[in-house]
Amino acid sequence: MLPNIKAQMARLGLDIGDSESADFDRPFELAVRQFQQDRGILCDGVLGPETFSELEHARYQLGDRVLRFDPVRVLTGDDVLVLQTRLAGLGFYPGRVDAEYAARTEAAVKELQMSLGTKVDGVTGPQTLRGLNAINRNQDTGNLFALQERARVAASGTSLVGRTFVIEAATTVVDFQTLPMTEEQTALERQITYDIASRLVGRLEAIGAGAILLEGDAVEINRADSLGASAVITVTADVSKSKEAKGIASFYFGHERQNDLNSPTGQKLAELIQGEVIARTGMLDCRTHARTWASLKRLRTPKVHVVTGYLTNDEDLQNLQDPYVRDAIADGVAAGLQRLYIREDNDPQTGTLSLEAIKALS
Repeated sequence: MLPNIKAQMARLGLDIGDSESADFDRPFELAVRQFQQDRGILCDGVLGPETFSELEHARYQLGDRVLRFDPVRVLTGDDVLVLQTRLAGLGFYPGRVDAEYAARTEAAVKELQMSLGTKVDGVTGPQTLRGLNAINRNQDTGNLFALQERARVAASGTSLVGRTFVIEAATTVVDFQTLPMTEEQTALERQITYDIASRLVGRLEAIGAGAILLEGDAVEINRADSLGASAVITVTADVSKSKEAKGIASFYFGHERQNDLNSPTGQKLAELIQGEVIARTGMLDCRTHARTWASLKRLRTPKVHVVTGYLTNDEDLQNLQDPYVRDAIADGVAAGLQRLYIREDNDPQTGTLSLEAIKALS
């Protein structure tokens, strides 16, 4: 099995070392890490489920196979991602670029086919691809999904009252199954992040927003979409083999090398939350990052994954065990959520928006 995987990774241009060897050696581990980094997934050098899934996606380039909508077994892959990106740039595809040939992608292909005057069947075969390649656009119309996301936020008003937010805690064991956490670390993460999430829920409810708290294994994948939630905030903590690793980071759906795939609302919200939490805690700023983690891309609802620190770092752990710091993190997330909806000409300075000020806006 390993030689087959090595051969596939070699076709992707990765230096996998000895392609004939069945050993999981150091050169191959580095190649796996490079692949994971390129794909925006957890970079741990482990051939886990998400890495295998991304390897499967990478098998196909646009034109390698005929693409059609199958509601039972939805086609996924890099070829679908490229197709969606090109359709979005032409104004036919208003959805999230998620590499899944679902009903929305089929509808976009049908619109393209109608414009081309070809058979309208929603199937991306040689004829449709020839027509797509023949279109010469001198100006990109932009990603309609991104434009609509921005428009929804702008049109929804400044108040948090009546909005619904889904708050998740301690999802590391679910979202990152290859990340090695001991039972003690798992229990500690659950205790700390559930407490932060509970404090955040209390603040949102005090403002007049609806807040649903989900924890660990109880997280329901599509709950936020079914509720029409405004955003999802996932609160976790990290571990590392190095005790020097520390700091707070926030993640949103997207790709650091392909900005047109990013969720603009998720990106802005991540930046706001990161800035507010750092201003209030003084912890190390590990910045915001675009990632295509399954936990981020499986939702239409904008989602931000907040890593509140490292349990394996003495300074971070001391901070996270301090109830005043946990209060500050909850305050920062609440302030970030509110600032997402404030007009730019009325946006307060980072770190200054209080719970009382948020209530006054509601």
